[in-house]
Amino acid sequence: MPHNPSRWTRVRTWGVPAGAVLAGVGLGAGAMALWGPEDDPQGRDALAADGGGTQTVTVGLQTLEESVSATGTLAAVASDSLAFEASGTVTKVKVEEGDVVEKGDVIATIDTLQLTSSLRSAQAELAQAKATVANLEDADDGSDSSAAQISAATAQVAVLRESVADARDAMSDATLTADMAGLVTSQPYEVGDVVSGGSSSSSSSSGSTTQPGAATAASTASTDSGVTIVGQDEWTVSVSLSEDEVAEIAEGNQVTFTSDDVDGEFFGLVTDIANLPTTTGGSATYAVELQVTGDVDGLYEGTSVTAEIVYLREVDVLAIPTNAVTTTDGVSTVTVVDDAGETEQREVTLGDTIGTYTEVTDGLEEDEQLQVTVMASGGTGTDDAQDAFGGQFPGGGEFPTDGTFPGGGQMPAGGQMTGGQG
Repeated sequence: MPHNPSRWTRVRTWGVPAGAVLAGVGLGAGAMALWGPEDDPQGRDALAADGGGTQTVTVGLQTLEESVSATGTLAAVASDSLAFEASGTVTKVKVEEGDVVEKGDVIATIDTLQLTSSLRSAQAELAQAKATVANLEDADDGSDSSAAQISAATAQVAVLRESVADARDAMSDATLTADMAGLVTSQPYEVGDVVSGGSSSSSSSSGSTTQPGAATAASTASTDSGVTIVGQDEWTVSVSLSEDEVAEIAEGNQVTFTSDDVDGEFFGLVTDIANLPTTTGGSATYAVELQVTGDVDGLYEGTSVTAEIVYLREVDVLAIPTNAVTTTDGVSTVTVVDDAGETEQREVTLGDTIGTYTEVTDGLEEDEQLQVTVMASGGTGTDDAQDAFGGQFPGGGEFPTDGTFPGGGQMPAGGQMTGGQG
């Protein structure tokens, strides 16, 4: 598979002494380096200037990850668009844009004078029709003519019953009520607005919160959209990935989200990967849907987020920088440094290589010291090297090992994440 430039590795070390050094990825071509402690910049610079050297690192348990990065925006899973279904003048407004409502909360009301008049008129006509049927039944002489008159009057009663039911519904439509809990993102009504009856619609899919065919509210000066409520409990993010990136991930992969507008990290899962690509300008991309898990505060519709889709994750493994290993004729060795500073070549058994780290399954123990060759930086500044190899998880967040994430987000069971399609 071609090299994927947007793939990156995150390394986390547990219980490593302050003098330990981490390796990483992300520098330019020919610029991979293993740097010393952050409090020794002169020694680090000297090694780079001299074209390389050696450094001692401490063996420790680490969590190794590889992920695909993408950006997208938050979209509510559920939204609702409401408007008055009866006509009249707005007499009361109880909710404004930006308010949070619960299901059943009254948003606004219109006058019921005309609606009440219509209901009473329908009720009177129904009562008159019922009386007519009763009179015809009393005068029934058994003739076909009498039977026809009774049948016609009975049919009229059925029609008028429907009119009364419609008038009662219209009375209830004079009150606009929230059909769901959420944030009111649009509320155009003001007291005195004259509205004409329309319809309401709702959505349970991510995307725009303004639904097609939403009812309108007419004022004396303008026509505005109806009330829009956006749910605050469930969120999705749609991202686009290249063919190489999609080949790495799978549904169920864990996702770490960050945003300039949200404190800390929050988490989610890959829920859907498109089977067919979308081609734009000769480049094919695949739509991927991500679901935010847990109850996270401070999320809003349209918030821009960065998603790291973790397709490979190994927790608490004994791993060392790959450039600490020398392999000859299939035998891998490392240079171990004892407490007296003496070195020895020791054969080790290796596991997976993730980024610039390789798992050691046999031959080393935690807290042992290794001698590692440090290569020149190839012109890359030390600040960049420090960012790439400082051993810090982006954002400073801790990736928990007990399966529970801040805000209630849940990590897929198993502790290991291996993805891949194709």
